[in-house]
Amino acid sequence: MTSRQQVTHLKWFDILILTVIMFGEGIFNSTMQYLALQHQTRTIEENLTFSTFANYQALAMQLVWLSFAIFYLVFRNFDFSVIKQKIKLTPWLPLQTIGFFLIAALAMDIYYYLTYQLTLFPVPSMFQLLPNIDLSLLLYSLLNGFYEEVFFLGICLAVKPEYTKWAFLYSLLVRISFHTYQGIGAALGIGLVLGTVFYLIYKHLKPQNLLPFFLAHAIADVIGLTILSYILY
Repeated sequence: MTSRQQVTHLKWFDILILTVIMFGEGIFNSTMQYLALQHQTRTIEENLTFSTFANYQALAMQLVWLSFAIFYLVFRNFDFSVIKQKIKLTPWLPLQTIGFFLIAALAMDIYYYLTYQLTLFPVPSMFQLLPNIDLSLLLYSLLNGFYEEVFFLGICLAVKPEYTKWAFLYSLLVRISFHTYQGIGAALGIGLVLGTVFYLIYKHLKPQNLLPFFLAHAIADVIGLTILSYILY
């Protein structure tokens, strides 16, 4: 009896099913919070404030959804080496992580400046921010950085080369869809700007390595995807 050949390229329905598994709850919750913003029953500040309990709760839920996603990929006989071979510890990792974060943060700052949003989303100074960084935030940010970027840069791009551009465009829509709780302007920025910047860097990175994107995303989750806000405000 011969074993099934491992799948190295995912189909469109695989990407769709994994989207529902990994982001279905997030898209639903984000949409509800966005509607609450529109009806003025919630504020941006409320949507962006997370307690220690909420961080651990989100951490647990992501682990559950990640487990389901892995089970699905095992069921599909997916060759995990397609992604694992692109996660490497290299001497350049710290520089790449900081560099990719700075590029993405400056791109977002430019986006906010051009859309007159920068002054609408002031962030605390680094000294004010540090007391609010606890273990729950660090753990959740590390997992979330992996969780999101392994989907967008790993799973979504694990398609045949001729479908890469469509998978990329689809990934931008998904990024937008579960960030609408921050307001449509912020969601478009995170989806289009961050998504495009990360994709372009990753596409031209030789050799390709997902790890600095996981960590750069985690930094953004901890301190915010901005640089100029800390300097100007």
